[in-house]
Amino acid sequence: MPFCTHCGVEYQQPANFCNRCGRASPVAAGRESVAAAAMPLELPYYLSMNRIIFMTVLSFGLYLYYWFYLTWKQYRDYTGSEAYPVWHALTLLVPIYNLFRAHAHASAYRDLMRDAGIPGSIKAWLAVGLSWISGIMSLGTLRASFRPEALTQDGAAGIAITDAGATVLVIALLLHLQSNINWYWYNQANGRVSSARIGVGEVIFAILGILAWANTLANIFSESWRTGF
Repeated sequence: MPFCTHCGVEYQQPANFCNRCGRASPVAAGRESVAAAAMPLELPYYLSMNRIIFMTVLSFGLYLYYWFYLTWKQYRDYTGSEAYPVWHALTLLVPIYNLFRAHAHASAYRDLMRDAGIPGSIKAWLAVGLSWISGIMSLGTLRASFRPEALTQDGAAGIAITDAGATVLVIALLLHLQSNINWYWYNQANGRVSSARIGVGEVIFAILGILAWANTLANIFSESWRTGF
């Protein structure tokens, strides 16, 4: 029985991945040499929990779209699969279909962890549920925004509370998925992971979120802003 060239543990059948460190065996790696299979990687895919919470709150929950884009891009770059990160993120704007994409996103990483023998807790149904509830809450505030002249101060405050609740659900969704994804990258790179760089899109979503928060506060505390006078 062959042994893992990285950690020395004996492969178990089927000998595709090491049961201990998760690295692909030379057989599964195809024509890659043993030295290449054992070479430590550094994957710049890590997203901290603090970063996700901060950016989701700052962006008024819009960070969800950037996160779907970024993690799908990471999936494509690492696996070599055919994927379209921008379109994948934009599908979140399509009612009902966005739930299928959330399920596909969670399932893709769940399957990666399973195939590598890495224990994880990703639940696709939870991703769908949180996406659905947060979407319903956001839809209600979106409908109210089309009639700002009819808003009262209490109504504007109620919308703000609903938006905050939807943001909390988005945070719960992203933390559930990203904690597992970080664990996957950590095992695949044997601990050699670094944070994903801050992209232009992340900055843009942060600016949009700040403007959204400013508009929300103005609707609550300024009658002239609410009525347009």
